[in-house]
Amino acid sequence: YKPALWDGSDPSYAPGAGTSGRWSYWKPPAKYRKLGYPKTSVRLPGEIGDDQDLDRARMARELTREMLAFFGADMDELEVGTWAWLIHRYKTDRHSPIHAVKANTREGYLIYLGKLEKGIGSAHIAATNYAFLCDLRDGMIEHGRSVAHVKKIFTHMRIVANYGRLIEDASAIKVASILAGMRIQSPPKKSTAPTREQIRAIVDQADAQGLFAFATGLLFQWVFCLRAVDVRGQWLECKPGAGGIVRKVARNRRQRHLPVRYERWQDGLTWDMFEDDLMGFRKTISKTSRSMPEPMRYDMAHADELRARLKILATTGRIGPVIVGERMDMPYTRDGWTQAFIRCRRAAGVPEEVKMMDTRAGGLSEAGSLGLDPMILRDAAGHQNVSTTDRYVRNREKNIANVVQLRNAR
Repeated sequence: YKPALWDGSDPSYAPGAGTSGRWSYWKPPAKYRKLGYPKTSVRLPGEIGDDQDLDRARMARELTREMLAFFGADMDELEVGTWAWLIHRYKTDRHSPIHAVKANTREGYLIYLGKLEKGIGSAHIAATNYAFLCDLRDGMIEHGRSVAHVKKIFTHMRIVANYGRLIEDASAIKVASILAGMRIQSPPKKSTAPTREQIRAIVDQADAQGLFAFATGLLFQWVFCLRAVDVRGQWLECKPGAGGIVRKVARNRRQRHLPVRYERWQDGLTWDMFEDDLMGFRKTISKTSRSMPEPMRYDMAHADELRARLKILATTGRIGPVIVGERMDMPYTRDGWTQAFIRCRRAAGVPEEVKMMDTRAGGLSEAGSLGLDPMILRDAAGHQNVSTTDRYVRNREKNIANVVQLRNAR
């Protein structure tokens, strides 16, 4: 594309614009459509011959810039052999491993790939050696980046370099080998988790604020050590006409000319998972659905409060999602769920160190303090390996005290 695309030096420059009858349209080039850009055209304002050519050209440039932003960069300006080039190929190649991961995982990938591209996008892969990587790691630390941030940046650099290995890029193969030999410090394991009393206070405050469904969902997380996504569900992008609960994603004013995007709700608790007498439910855990596809049964015989709450929620019908927000009459979004937790936590006077994402760890830690076998904890968490469960159990000091007490009681 001409420099005018970015600086407007040629007001009449209208990339992608064409005519049909009295109208002008903007269409994305075929190569971008093949890479995944929505196959659509946008009608430009006015009619041919109405002296609005410059307005149509300006809009054509805006549409083209937004198309390029969809891919994270101007493809025509990417220099082959740079990290920006390889990152772009990883994101857009239809054979790329990124298309095999779940949509919510891919969303996280794109965030850190964007950070990686911003930091070293212009650097050549061939010039990336051990010293370069050490300087990158040390530079991030010197600028105050957390150990967790550095770890994630290097994790995603490994992902991209391994993709370069797959496409047989010699420079990427070299870097992948160097990264395989490097040891990047992992963030320390969290040592605290919500207590039963703190969760109770947040649940009571949610009830007081009229967020009965949210309070019930949070209790499900605590009692059954479930991830939030397996209770409230999640909204993932889908194609128009997809079945299930689908919503149209709101666009801001600058995006209103883009194709409509839809999201479908999935992975949360639904009424058909529950037994008629509410004494149990069966659910496939979303994170391990590929390796452990069989639904797990959760016994509710001793979950009296949850059964009572479900009976109240069931008065509106036992069809569809169990946890539906009172304000929007729709399943919660991820951000909506987190914000509800924060509001109720503050109102309950619970310290800000208590995070919603740690609710599951709190339940497992409480169970661990009772002396349960690690294999039992593994199954309760829906993990494949005990080592994964171990990361969630955080009451080390209490466990040590229990060991000392038991030994000295003999």
